[in-house]
Amino acid sequence: MNESNGKTERRNHHHLRDIFDQAYAASFPLLDSKRDASAAGSMHFLRIVLHEEFPSLHQQDIAILSVSIERVFRERGKSTGQ
Repeated sequence: MNESNGKTERRNHHHLRDIFDQAYAASFPLLDSKRDASAAGSMHFLRIVLHEEFPSLHQQDIAILSVSIERVFRERGKSTGQ
């Protein structure tokens, strides 16, 4: 919990936060190629990409990271009007 700036830190997985940018960069080509295609199965392929990039991560961490990456990708797409 980080209250130095007056806000309570809600995130519990700091080790995932540390690698998020690298994971997003590794995942971006897959996510970008699926922009107009059906999202069915893309979560599975995203988890494969993340496992290949970070083989020591636990499967639960990969699941958490993949959900976060997809959410950020959607939010960034909305903010750019895509």
